[in-house]
Amino acid sequence: MSGKELFDVMLRVGHEYKLPIFVVRDWFADHPYLQQSLGPNDIVLDHTVTIEPEVAPEKWAEFYITALRNLKPGVTEFVIHPGFDDEELRAATRERSTWGSAWRQRDYDFFTSDQFREILAQQKIRPITWRELARKASLK
Repeated sequence: MSGKELFDVMLRVGHEYKLPIFVVRDWFADHPYLQQSLGPNDIVLDHTVTIEPEVAPEKWAEFYITALRNLKPGVTEFVIHPGFDDEELRAATRERSTWGSAWRQRDYDFFTSDQFREILAQQKIRPITWRELARKASLK
């Protein structure tokens, strides 16, 4: 989202090293060069969900549950930052007011919880990997 030139370089490096490039169809309206630069074998996700700093820690699970219950058809990536709120991660993220160790612990706690597994089953949501997406893209 930093301009066509930078995106094209990132895309070229991704192709050269066979790395997936994170691109979401929802971004095309605001950044038309994204779609123009992509080829038929590039993987494009349909939607993305990212929790924002305005969400209070006690509302963390509620945010993710609501997002899971309201998923649109297609492939949605949840951008999460799991980790442990321990001395090492606190030191590594000490200069971050957001996405620090407590943030990462809340992501870890939710996405490894029984509550998360239950909502996946209730909503018939099937987690997939980038490897599976790449395999399907190569079959096009």
